[in-house]
Amino acid sequence: MPRTPVQALAFLAGLWLALWLLLPFWATPASADAARGEGFAALERQIFERVNQTRSRHHLVTLRRDPALDAVARAHSEDMARRRYFSHTTPEGVNPVGRLQRGGVVGFALAAENVGMTSRPDPTAEIHDGWLASPVHRKNLMAPAFNTSGVGVAVGPDGTLYYTQLYTSVPRP
Repeated sequence: MPRTPVQALAFLAGLWLALWLLLPFWATPASADAARGEGFAALERQIFERVNQTRSRHHLVTLRRDPALDAVARAHSEDMARRRYFSHTTPEGVNPVGRLQRGGVVGFALAAENVGMTSRPDPTAEIHDGWLASPVHRKNLMAPAFNTSGVGVAVGPDGTLYYTQLYTSVPRP
């Protein structure tokens, strides 16, 4: 504990210098944020492609990816990761259809959602295989009526990945 003003100033200067020197180790520069975002885009693309491969093997229509659905799915994954919950319904009681409506998504006849979380080394396989093993999630993934989808992945403070995939049925062009 500093006992004089000079010691206090020296202490504060030393603390400031230490923090300034250590800042690069815990700060996330914009390029790291971009790389993290690209990593999530890759994970989102991988789960989307794997789901479409499964649907194709079962002679189901492949899903078309919709950026508006991606945004709603990503926001839900980010919310779960940030607030550390895991559910189709937010703590305030908003369900997937409510989130779609709040996100400005209109014109769908049916909607469903799969969520998953993992910290395993091959997250895409873990999530995909988990969804296929769960009767409810498998039913969503394999529903013939769905023709559009959106995917969002986010990471929690502990490194756990949160996945959300939305499925909708919209009139075909």
